[in-house]
Amino acid sequence: MKILSMLLILSTLNVYADDKIHTGMDPEMMKKAKEFSTPGEPHKQLKKMVGKWNYSSKWWMSSDAKPEESKGQSTMRMILGGRFLEQSLKGTSMGQPFEGHGMIGYDNLKKEYETAWLDNMSTGMMRASGSYDEATKTLTEKGEFTCPMAPDNKASYRGETKWIDDNSFTYSMFGKGMAQKGEEFKMMELTYKRKK
Repeated sequence: MKILSMLLILSTLNVYADDKIHTGMDPEMMKKAKEFSTPGEPHKQLKKMVGKWNYSSKWWMSSDAKPEESKGQSTMRMILGGRFLEQSLKGTSMGQPFEGHGMIGYDNLKKEYETAWLDNMSTGMMRASGSYDEATKTLTEKGEFTCPMAPDNKASYRGETKWIDDNSFTYSMFGKGMAQKGEEFKMMELTYKRKK
């Protein structure tokens, strides 16, 4: 019921934001609704990732472990009027087929990026939020995912998406491993190269 209510509210805001229906709503409220629902500069940053990519990945189970390496492909596109970046990824992990889907958006009200990730190695979703630093061209996020080896089945992580140029970027994930013990280390690194 809560989800349905939220969908109705957001749908209503989008109708007001389009200025296609005059409802007698307070002009200041309509202005705020339009600002909330209109993609801006942060969304243009995400648009730079649209396209087809090859990626190489490295995974570490611990700070002193030898990384597992693999390769794959990814397709990214803007959806819902340029409000969200959707990613589809296929490759291998631990010798098995790997498939994942991600979503990145920018919440104009919260003034922060929000991400969600799901794949065929878990029934849980990874969720995080963060900010973009123009000087380092890096989107830094902090979030959580469920893990049967972690205390209370919750594991935290830090992610960094770093733009190198128009045709390459990296995504790195840092944490304390599945058991959430010891010091933070780099758990994963993906290097993306745009397909030509």
